[in-house]
Amino acid sequence: MCSPCCKTPAECAGCSPMCCSPGISYCIFDLESAVFDTRHIYRKALKDLVRCYDKRIPDILHVQSGAMTVSEMSELFCRKLDIPMSWESFRRDLNERTAQLIANPPFMDGVERLVTHFRSCCMELGLVTSCSEANYCSKIRGREEFFENFSTVVCADDPELRALKPEPDVYLIAMSRLGDAGPDCTLVFDGTTKGVQAASDARLPVVMLAEKELPCCWSELAALRFEYLDDFEPEMFNMPPFKDPEPKRRSSRRRTRYSRRLTVIRRRAEAAAEEEEEEAEEEEEPPEEPVVPIGEPSILNLRE
Repeated sequence: MCSPCCKTPAECAGCSPMCCSPGISYCIFDLESAVFDTRHIYRKALKDLVRCYDKRIPDILHVQSGAMTVSEMSELFCRKLDIPMSWESFRRDLNERTAQLIANPPFMDGVERLVTHFRSCCMELGLVTSCSEANYCSKIRGREEFFENFSTVVCADDPELRALKPEPDVYLIAMSRLGDAGPDCTLVFDGTTKGVQAASDARLPVVMLAEKELPCCWSELAALRFEYLDDFEPEMFNMPPFKDPEPKRRSSRRRTRYSRRLTVIRRRAEAAAEEEEEEAEEEEEPPEEPVVPIGEPSILNLRE
């Protein structure tokens, strides 16, 4: 039987991951929105493309397009910005620009530390992606060692996949390939509204990684919402805490309201616990008897 937080996966050979944690034992990550941070890549590509037609993108359009496919996004921008080209041509140009930027996408802040921690605790990890297997291999080139932490990968051209997000198929397939994974012991990390919908329909709790401009109503199905993964703390889901010191955060970044709320609740709980300890100590101490000076009559003697 493994300890609650195993030091090395090798020590857990032959035992079920369920023995290593009373709660979450499996995690599934979305490649594009929870492992890689591609959110700003599409925004930069869109800005560069519309700038060619002397157009500027209002912030409201960025928000509206957050839950859209590339085709839907292309149609929206061509119509709202009155761009003199078909949305099909706009989509083609956008795909060419994003392909150049996304060839070597950056990791989401905090994902390397989190994945390493999960594996050190014997947790099994799965990965889902909206790209084909060939594109997946291209995206992870040079970083294969990190992706060995994921025991299963479900690509968009997987033969068992019948429907893409927001249908729950991709998460159901990933969960079935993780062995004993089930809704009560599996956690999802996804940064898209369609991904959150898919995980919710699969009855899986999901942590949403969304930009702070995204309306709160679009993340109502998420268990928690953060802007970056380094705001996530394993204790939030009764998982073993990090063993290494917390890294310094960027001064310009602010935690989401969910993370701030959790910090406030935690501080209040600690303060309440300290007050209870002080009250318990006061109850244990015997009451002090009044000291009667020698030679002076006590109250009892006066009554006599």
